[in-house]
Amino acid sequence: MDGAGSDRDLDLECDVDRDADRDVDRDLAGELLALKKESGASFARLSQKTHYAKSSWERWVNGKQFPPRDAVESLARLCGTDPGPLLALWDTEDARRTAPAPVPDSDEAEPEAGEPAEATAPAEAGESAAAEESPVPARRNRRTLWGSLAAAALLVAGAGAYTVAALSGEDKPPAPKPTPVVKVAGPAAGCTLAACEGRDPKKMNCGADAVTVRTGSIPPDLVIELRYSGACKAAWGRISFAEVGATVLVNNSDGAAQADVVHYDRDVYTPLIAAPDHGSVFACAALPKKKGAEDTAPTCTGRFIPSQERARQP
Repeated sequence: MDGAGSDRDLDLECDVDRDADRDVDRDLAGELLALKKESGASFARLSQKTHYAKSSWERWVNGKQFPPRDAVESLARLCGTDPGPLLALWDTEDARRTAPAPVPDSDEAEPEAGEPAEATAPAEAGESAAAEESPVPARRNRRTLWGSLAAAALLVAGAGAYTVAALSGEDKPPAPKPTPVVKVAGPAAGCTLAACEGRDPKKMNCGADAVTVRTGSIPPDLVIELRYSGACKAAWGRISFAEVGATVLVNNSDGAAQADVVHYDRDVYTPLIAAPDHGSVFACAALPKKKGAEDTAPTCTGRFIPSQERARQP
């Protein structure tokens, strides 16, 4: 794009000491908006200084669309501020939005042990029917009352005797055992390495720990992502905001490749491809061929090598 340059060529004036005043409750879009305001740059100027479209910057800064990782890093470097905190925030929000849905709880809670189930309605109905069919004389009621009082007195006396015995240390009941806490682990990865070839990343649960490790774009809006799962040791490509007919591919250094095409909507992802620790993987995208136009070369992300990435981590 004309006017695009490296981050070193940009002269946006931002508050480079803003990290000390960062609002910890602000989300990624809020941070991007704050950076843009501090720079004083318009969306057109941001587009001019990067390879991303003006409309894309407007959506990312205003929180309408989740931005690519490279775009976040570019904006931070434009302003001369450390991209580390912004990229950490991007990683957190990306993990949250791609996490699998939680398993719903059962519809009804089971009664606790020792707690009798309530059945008040049948009892009340039975009592009402008995009262209507056979009225009890008042004399019998008084006799029943005295009998109930006598039974209650015996219960109180028995309870007192039990309390004295308990305090004296006789016939102590066993202490209740604590209920063990059972930790439920998340679903395990459904495949690893070559066993993942051609499989769906969602069905294999490879999205549970997946992160976007490389990104790219095709103007005006198409975003390319290379997704990687350490549990599955596999990767896949994903494109967003593409038009029908656009293609996404994922390749590895062993020569394997997977691809898919946007048939409807505006996004699609490829099947899985093996991503060995010392091999490399990358994703590409190509726009649909227009009638009478020449074929255009695909646009690709950078290569990702899992072992090198781990070696760079602190």
